[in-house]
Amino acid sequence: MDERQRSRRRWFVAGISVAAAIVVVALCAGALSVISTVDGVRDRASDARDTRVLRETDCLDLEGRLNRLVPPGATGSPAARATAIRDENLAVRLYLDQLDNQRDEDAWRQLLDARTVFADALDRQDKSRTPAFYVAPRTTDGLVVTDLLVQWSPAPCAGPVRRLAVPEL
Repeated sequence: MDERQRSRRRWFVAGISVAAAIVVVALCAGALSVISTVDGVRDRASDARDTRVLRETDCLDLEGRLNRLVPPGATGSPAARATAIRDENLAVRLYLDQLDNQRDEDAWRQLLDARTVFADALDRQDKSRTPAFYVAPRTTDGLVVTDLLVQWSPAPCAGPVRRLAVPEL
């Protein structure tokens, strides 16, 4: 009976040892999973921060390009104003190439399209004296696109958006 108890104890100790090893491995795997998750969250936050900094820099570059141009309102004739609007649109198109968000690109393109239509109307006004009117683009919900661009874009983009929103000035 003594040999039998020893054998039983050995199996009991072996079972406890195996169970303890499984618990230790599970704890290590869980800890590694938590560390990996936390590290992934930090990486995504860092990527988002880097993207935001790049967009802000791009906005500042856009503002610099626009500041080197003659504002449409400072021109003397409708044809010159149309040319100034087209020049500003070209500066914005460089900014559009750097965007990676389809929603933002679509809103910027709506703004540029409205400005292009206004520039075309100014050209017609110069030839036929038909008055040109600028109509601010709106979404299907009736919201003004420039308001959405100010809301969606980084803070440094607010100045260029406001400048582009009123091509008569």
